[in-house]
Amino acid sequence: MRLFNRHTFKTSLTMMFLMFTIAYYCHYSYLQVHPRRSPQSTVRIMYVVRTVSKYYSTRLIYLLQTWIPLVHDDVFFVSDILLPNVTRTHIIPTETACGPSSHSVRSLCCQTTHDFILYRRHAFHYDWFCHFDDDQYVHVNNLYEYLSTLDPDRPYYIGRNSWNSTFKRTKHPYPSHFWFATFGAGVCLSKRTLDLLESHTRTTSQFMNGCIREFYPDDIYLGFLISNHLNLSLTKNLRFHSHLERSLFSQNHKHSFMKTFHQQITFGFWLPEAVPRFLPHLFPINIDPLRMRTLHCLLYAQLEDCQIRIRKHLFNMTE
Repeated sequence: MRLFNRHTFKTSLTMMFLMFTIAYYCHYSYLQVHPRRSPQSTVRIMYVVRTVSKYYSTRLIYLLQTWIPLVHDDVFFVSDILLPNVTRTHIIPTETACGPSSHSVRSLCCQTTHDFILYRRHAFHYDWFCHFDDDQYVHVNNLYEYLSTLDPDRPYYIGRNSWNSTFKRTKHPYPSHFWFATFGAGVCLSKRTLDLLESHTRTTSQFMNGCIREFYPDDIYLGFLISNHLNLSLTKNLRFHSHLERSLFSQNHKHSFMKTFHQQITFGFWLPEAVPRFLPHLFPINIDPLRMRTLHCLLYAQLEDCQIRIRKHLFNMTE
C-alpha cells in the first residue's frame, strides 16, 4: 500500500508539472502573439523575403507555414518567377530583368535592386523595411517590440555584422573601413534611411551598376553606400542570426539556446549544419527537417495544433 501511494504521489506530481509547463507556454506565447500595444506606438514594418523557385519546397514552404501567416499582409517577395500560394501583387519576378538566379555579384545586386522597387511602391504604408532570406525564421513580435523603441524618422541601418572586424576597403575613393550587415541574418532600414538612399537606388541600374563597379556583393555594397555616402554607422543587433552562425545550434550551446531562444529576433537555418537537432520532435522529420516548425510551436504554444503536439510530446516522455 505504501509503494502504491508513493507511486501515485509521484505520478500526480509529474502530471501537475506537465500541466503547469503547458499552461506556462500557452500564457507566455499568448503574450508574444498578442503584445500589449498602445495606439500611439503602432509600427508599420514591410517584410521582403528573397527566394528562388527551386527552393520553394525545401525552404520557403516552412516560412509560409510558420511566421509569415502572422504578418502576411505586410510580406512581399523577390523571386525569379511567380510562386504558388503567394499573391501576385506581393511578388516581383526578376528572371527577365536579372536572368537565372545565381550567387554572382550581378545576379545578387540585380535582385536586391527590386527590394527598393517594392519599397517605393508601398512606401506610404510603412515606417520600416526589413530584408530576409528564405532560410530565416523571424520572431515577428520581438522585431516589432524592438523597432517600437526606435524613431523611423531617424536614419537607422540595423543588422548583424558578418565578420568580427570591419570590411577593409583600400581603393579610392573612400579608402576607409566600414561595418556591413549580412543579409543572411536580416537587415532593417528606417524610412529616413530609405529616403536618403533614393538617389542611389532610383533606377534599377544604379544599385546594380554600383555593385559591379565596386565588385561587392549586395549586402557589402549596401553597407558601403550607407557608411561612405550617407555617413551612417551600422546599428549592431546580436539578436539577429544567420545560418553562418553554426555555433548557435551546436550541442555545446544547447542550454544557452534554451534559455534565450524566446528573446531572439531571427534564426538562420541550413541543412545539414545549421539545424537545432536538440529540439524535440514535435513533427515528423520529413515535414520539419529544419526544426523550424518545432521552434515556431515552442514560441507560439497557444496555437491549437502546437498545444496538441507539445502535450503529446510531454506525456510520451513519461511513458
